[in-house]
Amino acid sequence: MLLRRLAPGLMLLALAAAPAQARAPKIDPEKEYTPAYDRCLNSGDAIKGVTVAMAGCTHEELAKQDARLNRAYKAAMAKRSKAEQAKLRTAQRAWIKRRDAECQEDLTGGTIDMLNVSGCHLSITTVRAVELERMVKGKR
Repeated sequence: MLLRRLAPGLMLLALAAAPAQARAPKIDPEKEYTPAYDRCLNSGDAIKGVTVAMAGCTHEELAKQDARLNRAYKAAMAKRSKAEQAKLRTAQRAWIKRRDAECQEDLTGGTIDMLNVSGCHLSITTVRAVELERMVKGKR
């Protein structure tokens, strides 16, 4: 399963987070996905296992989670001083590089890569969106 493959990288991301975040509840990205994602995966060609249809569902959900991440990032930036904004900006840029590198690991060159890469981006982006939301709420 894709999440098993992602688990080590997600653990590294968690360890790299601020110490206060270690006390925050663990984030299960699958519990954060919209109900529309589940409906999409369980209908039409996606439920039949058609890769392109499944990828379409994942891309739609990724767009939603990416918008969520962007809203949370803007809100987190708004609550910080200029110095803290610079730190968060640097951390976010590093996070993007780690996410992109991690999601390119273990590519097979086959059509399954379409699902693996987008699924990886979805999972990691969702976790980061929740982390940023927690920063805004003061839960770190």
